[in-house]
Amino acid sequence: MKQHIVVLLTRAPYGRVHVPEGLRAARGVAAGFDRHDVSVVYTEDAVYAAREALDREAMNMPGHIADLEKEDGEMVVDADAMAERGVEESDIAPDVTVRTGDEIADLVRSADHTLDF
Repeated sequence: MKQHIVVLLTRAPYGRVHVPEGLRAARGVAAGFDRHDVSVVYTEDAVYAAREALDREAMNMPGHIADLEKEDGEMVVDADAMAERGVEESDIAPDVTVRTGDEIADLVRSADHTLDF
């Protein structure tokens, strides 16, 4: 049965495997047997991973993101977390949508399941 899964990325991108592993999990859930609807949320310190200036290749992210996009997955970033960290909307990669904290909360509440990385 197809469900909506939210993958929460919460940790800083460098020096850790949480961001690429979270994206890998998201792509697997989206492309799996049931082809679930997947939303990846960059929040807390993971907002730094949503920046266009991030070296996605060095972070082993491009393949995960390409597969997620093929499966109509979405990537969103928490505007409130961005503001707390001084990250501007103009800094965000074009394939990531900026949403307010309330919109992120609604997205998480509406999910059938969440995965936290």
